[in-house]
Amino acid sequence: MELAYKTNFQKTVEDIYPAYLKKELLKQAVNDGLVVDNKKNSYQISFKFADIVDVSEYDTLDEKINSILDADRVLQYIGEFEYRRQYRHFCYFKCSEIPSTKLEELVENGVVHLFNKNGKTLIDSYDKPSLYIVDNLVYFKFSERLNNETGNQIKFTIICVLDKEHNIIELRFDRVGIAYKNSYNFYRDKINTILDYLRKNLTVEIKNIDFKSVIDYIRTEKDNISIYAQRMQRNGTTAYLEAYDDGEGVMPILGELGNFIEENKELFDTDINTNLIRDKLVAFIKEIEVKSDMPMVKVKLDDKDIKFGITHNYKGMEYSLFMFYGELLGDKEMMGYVRNYLIECNRELENCISPDVIPK
Repeated sequence: MELAYKTNFQKTVEDIYPAYLKKELLKQAVNDGLVVDNKKNSYQISFKFADIVDVSEYDTLDEKINSILDADRVLQYIGEFEYRRQYRHFCYFKCSEIPSTKLEELVENGVVHLFNKNGKTLIDSYDKPSLYIVDNLVYFKFSERLNNETGNQIKFTIICVLDKEHNIIELRFDRVGIAYKNSYNFYRDKINTILDYLRKNLTVEIKNIDFKSVIDYIRTEKDNISIYAQRMQRNGTTAYLEAYDDGEGVMPILGELGNFIEENKELFDTDINTNLIRDKLVAFIKEIEVKSDMPMVKVKLDDKDIKFGITHNYKGMEYSLFMFYGELLGDKEMMGYVRNYLIECNRELENCISPDVIPK
């Protein structure tokens, strides 16, 4: 493990990790027996071993976290935590079959570090990604050193998840402070770099997924999802529509106009002229929904209470960038759940629009 990497990794956990993520990290480290954190005046007996860090004497969360970062075994544990934790941003791509032989070659030729769950020291570095395999999921961890104008350095991480069962690529990463970004297209450039790496080293073909169509399909065919906000572009103007906090998921303006028509049904049924006005209003609403471009929507999966935003054609690219809202806690499999849900909906949509195959 190179010293610069270790130092930047420690600083990133100390300064960049939000409080809720530090709390979750400490909780998991305690549960897995790497750290002891007994509250003062607790009657629980503390067993101290050479490779276990006791943070019971510290009062604040930051003090506890900072005290465990000097232990190599704990740093290795946090290195694994980076594979498992939730990230703020994510995006998906389809790919051709991922050959296992290519993964084996990367390890045998020393192109990647192979993560060892039972290892005692951190194996990650800036010069090459690390590889972690769990069942049908292959994780690549790409680490990069970022500098700000004052000379401070942090570690920026992108997790690449290869779903070998469904031939899906998922990229995960967190937001970076503006002081550490070197361009307006920071995230776009990082995404494209990872995709180029996969094309070169795994010889896979990568395709974008049309999530605009997927979201339209979900909105009309699924009843466990709410579109609670959207940015609409029409005739050169942009409108931001945000739903109310009552959980109804009815879009303002268009939704209210539709409700107004329904609530005044008797008035619109007065005569042929009022019928015509109603029909024209309904047609107008439909025209806006169909013809307007919606470059961004906010989605809520009602059964899991998961909220995320989607920016289509991100920075001029043909893919969509996703972003979770709120604290990234709760179900550890949240990112996997969202991936499976969206990919299954995309598969259903593709089956619906696939042309019938005529037998020979």
